Amino acid sequence: MKFELFPRAPFDFARTATCSRLYAINHQVSDGALFRLFHAGDGLALVRVTDASSGAGSLLVRAEVAATQGNVDEMQLAQAVYRWLDVEHSLAAFYDLAAGDPALHLIVHTLHGLHMLRTPSVFEALMVTMIEQQIALSAAQKAERWLTETYGDHLVHRGVRYSVFPKPHVIAALDEAALTPLKITFVRVRRMLAIARAVAEGSLDLEGLHTRNHDEAYAALLALNGVGHWTAAWTIIRALGKYLYVGSADVALRAAVNQYWHEQPGRASREMTDAHFAQYGEFAGEACVYTLIALGLERYPLS
Repeated sequence: MKFELFPRAPFDFARTATCSRLYAINHQVSDGALFRLFHAGDGLALVRVTDASSGAGSLLVRAEVAATQGNVDEMQLAQAVYRWLDVEHSLAAFYDLAAGDPALHLIVHTLHGLHMLRTPSVFEALMVTMIEQQIALSAAQKAERWLTETYGDHLVHRGVRYSVFPKPHVIAALDEAALTPLKITFVRVRRMLAIARAVAEGSLDLEGLHTRNHDEAYAALLALNGVGHWTAAWTIIRALGKYLYVGSADVALRAAVNQYWHEQPGRASREMTDAHFAQYGEFAGEACVYTLIALGLERYPLS
């Protein structure tokens, strides 16, 4: 099974794949290809994605199924892959805006063509973002890998093990003690378990947020215990591809404002940070994400 997708320019496949390590752990990059394991129906499918663009400026991304396990629903898989790669998102208007801001223009120039890979489910985006609340990226990603590799389904292809984020009913069946290795507070663990159980029982429809506008999705997420603005915004960015401004509660963002716009150490105030991104209007979210990715590349350079 193969898919061909035609991204909207500007789009840089290599940069998108390389930078994805800063916000997602459930895929691998190897020899210029991007691999991710998906649930599709009752089966698993490992998808390999490559850049098939021509030298004439035509953008093309090719995805093919590298391995399967069980009964794979091809339509579900196609939808999941299309959502994951988010090739239809247009950055052109944001780039035009950035051209008038020297510091933001430099960030955009450095990350030109960068797209954010989306999670296959809102549930995964929310669980991952809750893990990342108020802890360092390295610690959060270690916890996310442990959760995925311990409780997620997996497939071995050519000697490499690929795992997929656990389904809601799997996490719902766990207790607080089982999630101790996450090394986050028990209060947060209890909140994650409560959400997983509500999804598994059918009383909470997170995936239904795909069909709602981002304002409705935002309100629905805020209604959940343990979800504030930062968590709701990042969940919507990750799962729905809508770029909300994540807010000055993000201490890395405050540090980035001081570094890139004021050339000073430390963190800008919350008021200064919020006022700074407010000037970008509807593109505050894109500006925020690009700024954080730029800072992440400096803090966590490729080895």
